[in-house]
Amino acid sequence: MSSSSFPSHSHSNLLRSLQYYQKGVLQPEAWFRIVEEDYRQLIAALNWQKIFPTQREDFQLLDVGCGTGRFPKMLQPLLPHTLRIHYDYVDPSHYCLATCKEALKPPFLPRDEYQTTLEHSQEALTPGTYDLAWAIQSLYCLEQPNVRPALKQLLQILHPSRGTACLLIAKREAFFPTVHQMFFKHCADHTPPPYLSAESVVSMLEELGATNIIRELACTHTISIREDRLLEQYLQQSVMDTMPLPKWQKIPQLRAFLDAHRQDDTYHFPNPYWLILSVPSSAGEEGRQRLQTYLSSVTPSRPVR
Repeated sequence: MSSSSFPSHSHSNLLRSLQYYQKGVLQPEAWFRIVEEDYRQLIAALNWQKIFPTQREDFQLLDVGCGTGRFPKMLQPLLPHTLRIHYDYVDPSHYCLATCKEALKPPFLPRDEYQTTLEHSQEALTPGTYDLAWAIQSLYCLEQPNVRPALKQLLQILHPSRGTACLLIAKREAFFPTVHQMFFKHCADHTPPPYLSAESVVSMLEELGATNIIRELACTHTISIREDRLLEQYLQQSVMDTMPLPKWQKIPQLRAFLDAHRQDDTYHFPNPYWLILSVPSSAGEEGRQRLQTYLSSVTPSRPVR
């Protein structure tokens, strides 16, 4: 799917994402210097031997919103190389697709790439195919009218009995969605739709009949007040806009918001995530029991109204 097929209005979250996730604009190394610990917590929270049991050799995996492929790059050294994980990946950004492919090493075997979004992937992806589909911090740009078709598509492409969706997304109270709305309220003529929250994802999955379990990861991003360039890049990626830090600091509301997160010589930005594991209703009670083996401890799934 070409970018011309995506929403054309300038305040669309997806269009802004496409404009930002380009070579020379995105600064992934600065971003992952801060958020890499989030991925370590995610990796530690899951029982990978249960997700990829060695008595099986071949698995079908879909990465939804693959980005630059940092998560599989961190995970791959921890998995047995005897596994064969056939890796399909979806992203609207050509730059991200190319970068992700370069990052994949055994046991991840890059296979098919799709330049599209989850809610527009019906013609590309075969229903009932994947053992695992993950979306790691990649659903934020989904706008409310697209949430249901996107998550319905996610459940449909999973294998009906053994397929699992693994989602990581920030809660509504987190810094990402909060600063996103505040930034555009004070820096643009039009405020774009809010980022999608973990609470909204769980509510829609339950409406679609999925079985879910949740673990909350309490992540906080820290940046020294002396690292202006790093702070600038972090804020820019949080809102997908390249406005320089001095302009942030000239807007009283934004300056006060950042100062409220400062403790002594360090900024502390709280970003609590929900790790959501989900299976379609066709997996039944066996699917529910299987999910319980993937986490060392879980909290019950409850719809958030």
